[in-house]
Amino acid sequence: MKKIVLLAAIVLLVGCGAVLALDSSVINREDLSLKAGPTEPGEDLSIVWLESYVYPKMVKDDRVVSLGVRTTSKVRLVVAYFDFNKDQVALSSNDSMCWSGAYRLPDNLTAGLHVARYQIKGDKGTIMRTVEFFVEDSALASGPQAPVAQGETVYVKSWPLTVVSTCPALVGASSRILYAGEKIIGISKMPWYKVVFSDGEEGWVNAASIKEPLEEYYLLGYQAYVNKNYALAVDYYKSTIAIDPFFVKGHLWLAKSYLRLGEMDLSCSSILEAMQQDERNIDCRVFATELARRYFEIAHTKFRQERYNEAVAAYQKVLGLKPTSSLSWLELGKCYTSLDLPLEARSAWQEALRIEPENNEVLVLLNLSGETVRVAAVPKPEKKPALPVAKAEIERQVLTKAVADLPPSLADDSLSIVRGSKTIKGTKIEAALRSVVALTKSLGTPVVEKGWKTQKNGDKYLVRYLCEQGVGVVEAFEWLVDIDTKHLSANNDNAKILMERW
Repeated sequence: MKKIVLLAAIVLLVGCGAVLALDSSVINREDLSLKAGPTEPGEDLSIVWLESYVYPKMVKDDRVVSLGVRTTSKVRLVVAYFDFNKDQVALSSNDSMCWSGAYRLPDNLTAGLHVARYQIKGDKGTIMRTVEFFVEDSALASGPQAPVAQGETVYVKSWPLTVVSTCPALVGASSRILYAGEKIIGISKMPWYKVVFSDGEEGWVNAASIKEPLEEYYLLGYQAYVNKNYALAVDYYKSTIAIDPFFVKGHLWLAKSYLRLGEMDLSCSSILEAMQQDERNIDCRVFATELARRYFEIAHTKFRQERYNEAVAAYQKVLGLKPTSSLSWLELGKCYTSLDLPLEARSAWQEALRIEPENNEVLVLLNLSGETVRVAAVPKPEKKPALPVAKAEIERQVLTKAVADLPPSLADDSLSIVRGSKTIKGTKIEAALRSVVALTKSLGTPVVEKGWKTQKNGDKYLVRYLCEQGVGVVEAFEWLVDIDTKHLSANNDNAKILMERW
């Protein structure tokens, strides 16, 4: 069965590769919010492999998201709708298996976590798939954009190409001949280029037969930067990395241009991309150090103002750029303590201690100097690696948003699934919880019910019911929920006992 599923996934990726209206050289797989796998037993449709995606998963300076669903068997209709309004987008397909479309986000959309929910209809019923994406503030501040029809294919970036030798081009199931010197427009690059010919027809051409304007765009970007036209420089440098995502100088100068425009977060993402390509590049390291210094000033100011959530976000940026900043780890831990996150605080201080083993303040905070501190009773967690890049940390924050920051539809759906589900003995979970709490109180144990909390946990949602017993002893009942299949499973011993005995 594993071989069948793997083969199906390979066929799906190969067969639908040409359908994506996105540039694979622009798209880092990490930028694609993807939910993939076979359908679950009990769902209305049985599909060996199904992929649902939103691009990009971190919406920044463009307000357009590309939508898609790919299946290994034909379906009748795919419709996407969102958590923030009642708009519906009908995706289009030429083969009933690879569906794509696009949607322009509303101008008044709030920043934060949002979802696209795909309704996939087949002959035997309908299934749902939910895919998340995150909108940053800068994406909502963009200027007017050209109109995009719902379901329209969007080319995020394109550039002129010149054919350097006579070659065939694939157009659907047929082909056409291109001649040296012919001008075409590149809109997608894999081993082959997806292109637009001079007559408007689209097709595919071997990339080896094409001359790319990489250096030309880089020089135009530098000229714009020198002339202080930083917005134009951004466009040119984005084109260079669209053509070659491993072009370090393009990432570096894009970061510099963003910083000149006051877009620190975009600058941070770009320089981290550059250092991922060449971590020893001295120019990249120098720029990253300067950017880290600016983030530290912001973080330290927020810390002193007791705006701890904002300080945490800024310290994480610092550490993504400069993970050896022991002072940042130290103050990040203090922020976590003020936010009542002792495990995270201890982990941060352990990183600080690893960098400065003789730091007395850190030793005291970790209770390694013989003094008693608040976190002394917290068990030592498994060591977590230092944040490799700020981009990864941004994604971690998105995936661990508390219920107050989740789209209401997700929080409500996941919570209602738990409340309405039953234990093995047929008791509704909510009623079983009330029974457990009442029994505990009858035995003389003081119990303060903290209520329900929901947060992301991988591709599922963690729903917890919290109770405080005595002073500071918090007990939790935890379930993992898949809101698409409506399946849930007990995630800790308390929940397992409840499900088995009540």
